[in-house]
Amino acid sequence: MRQAELVVIGAGPAGLCAALSAAKSGAHVTIFERSSAPGGQLVKQTHAFFGSEKQHAAVRGIDISTILLDELKQYGDQVKLLCDSTAVGMYEDDVISVLYKEDDYYKIKPRAVICASTWPGARWA
Repeated sequence: MRQAELVVIGAGPAGLCAALSAAKSGAHVTIFERSSAPGGQLVKQTHAFFGSEKQHAAVRGIDISTILLDELKQYGDQVKLLCDSTAVGMYEDDVISVLYKEDDYYKIKPRAVICASTWPGARWA
């Protein structure tokens, strides 16, 4: 059984921002991303975003993911990004089962979890 302080499920814009905020606060963060690269929907966005400078206004979405990843890299070993890792279940005792690259299955028990993930066909009520 692996241990973690904070697990973030999903390395899209919400997951990367949550991990960055947690790292800035001193937390040790493990991020699981099912894709082979982080960034989520940002990697599809070629247009410049609106909003404030703090929210990366006038920056293309594909560049925002790079900015967020560069900021996370400043925290070194405090942040672990594990791509090709799918959280396939979470149990009553807060244990998460993870499938890494379709052949390595393990369990991890974090102290806290942030779920920042969606899946194809998801519908929110």
